[in-house]
Amino acid sequence: MIALRAKARAVAPFAAAAALWCAASAVDAARPERRMGRSEELLYFPSGLWVRQASLGYETAAADLGWLRCIQYYGEHRMTDNRFDRIGHVTEIVQELDPRFDQPTIFGAFVLGQEMGRPEAGLALLRRGLERNPESWQLAFEIGFLYYVCFDDHAAAARYFAMASRLPGHPDYVERFAAFAFQRAGEREMAILLWKRVLATGNKYMQEVARREIERLGGDPA
Repeated sequence: MIALRAKARAVAPFAAAAALWCAASAVDAARPERRMGRSEELLYFPSGLWVRQASLGYETAAADLGWLRCIQYYGEHRMTDNRFDRIGHVTEIVQELDPRFDQPTIFGAFVLGQEMGRPEAGLALLRRGLERNPESWQLAFEIGFLYYVCFDDHAAAARYFAMASRLPGHPDYVERFAAFAFQRAGEREMAILLWKRVLATGNKYMQEVARREIERLGGDPA
């Protein structure tokens, strides 16, 4: 689950952020868990804004450490009580520190939506991530996926899939998701338009699928 960040990290920023994060962890560690219980774990973790201001320009290194703490928190509770009450708070700290680091936001939204049965909280986390990183096709795609799977809202899903298909770096399958979602939402013309884009850019197999879907919708693949 833990992916190494592609960006190289300098030693000095890492050390500074480590000191910062240790200070925050010390607050958590100093709290007597025996008295307060695991459900209140991380209650006194500072906000992402506080950590960002205190990181003195080393936000990305602090974000890496926050991501590691998030994984640790998830693993601890996965092995014990399967409760992840603070997962949204921890992942939002990382989001605040490094808005372009999408993986923690996507992970937090997945845990909230799929494991905690709180898809609305997962959706809110993803939306805040997209506001902070509007060029992320991954976040737009994940919002669409959540709308499709958890809310059965095909029209909203299609809008976000289409948004993702317009953002840089998106893979080919995003356009197919958009076309299919528009089709399920009953928006025939938009579905045909997107399938035609797949027809023009996809491989041989996807061109065959796109041609078949266009004909099924009553369009002209030519």
